[in-house]
Amino acid sequence: MKNMKIEYRRLDLRSIDLDDTTFIFSYGFSLSLLREAIEKIGIINPPLVKEVSDNRYRIVCGYKRLLICRDIGIKELSSAILNDHIEDRDAFLVNLYDNLSHRVLNIIEKSIIISKLQNYYTDPTIVKSFLPLLGLNPHQYVLNRTVSLLKLDEKIRDAIIFGILDEGAAFKLMNFSKKDRALVYEVLSNLRLSKNKQTEVIENIYDIMKRDGCSALSIFDSKELNDILDSKDLNIPQKGERVRRFFRRLRYPNIVKAEEEFIKMRRELKLGDSIKLNHPPFFEGDRYSVQFHFGSIDELKDNLKKIDSIKDSKKMRKLIEG
Repeated sequence: MKNMKIEYRRLDLRSIDLDDTTFIFSYGFSLSLLREAIEKIGIINPPLVKEVSDNRYRIVCGYKRLLICRDIGIKELSSAILNDHIEDRDAFLVNLYDNLSHRVLNIIEKSIIISKLQNYYTDPTIVKSFLPLLGLNPHQYVLNRTVSLLKLDEKIRDAIIFGILDEGAAFKLMNFSKKDRALVYEVLSNLRLSKNKQTEVIENIYDIMKRDGCSALSIFDSKELNDILDSKDLNIPQKGERVRRFFRRLRYPNIVKAEEEFIKMRRELKLGDSIKLNHPPFFEGDRYSVQFHFGSIDELKDNLKKIDSIKDSKKMRKLIEG
């Protein structure tokens, strides 16, 4: 690109193909602020285009500016034109480096960039030279994982950009059919679950489907689940927690039952807030633990007395001794 030459001319906007996104990777953007600026002061930085035939041009840089020009009725504007012998690969790199110099790219834009780079470079070259440039770890797995996001429906990609769906959870949705993925997403998008809980719910649904050989639709037909989702008495966080518990109980019925019985027994022991009785993870193993805190000798004595009473609980003895 050392010999790249640029010529400035006024172009008819109709001669620039706004539907040609060969060099474009912008995704999930708003035009409102830029539009306001252009309406007030016009185009300060001319768009960069590449001539593809006589009086026909392809956008290299300035895609958003040109969209706004079309929307507000600008017919002609000053444009920067790349000399016609520059290769498409180099024109794409011009846009890539220009964007990297002044803004942070979102994960969908990175996936689009990688897919376009694959038109010009081998995967090993992209992994070594471009993934670090995009802030990604230089591994083939990362390349495959990132570019796979383009297989997701547009509304799911948008949900990632706007923080509705966690990126890691979105990758988990790739394991579902298109129909099942859409159904799972519709439920999750309305529950505002945290990152970890989104992933947990998706994993549990997938495991249930694999275990039972069923579709997501058959699981979501559950009356209990729909009663939770349709409830007028629960707020969004409460619905989210109920839905999470529903799928966890469906996936691990024995563990969840044991947990519920343990919580009930712990409540009956009346240990107070300063003492925590813990069961083995997933109830695998036979090692229980007690944690407590105190701020005085009297509180220490009181806690030890309560802890000593645990041995008199028939339910606790049955739990430990079987």
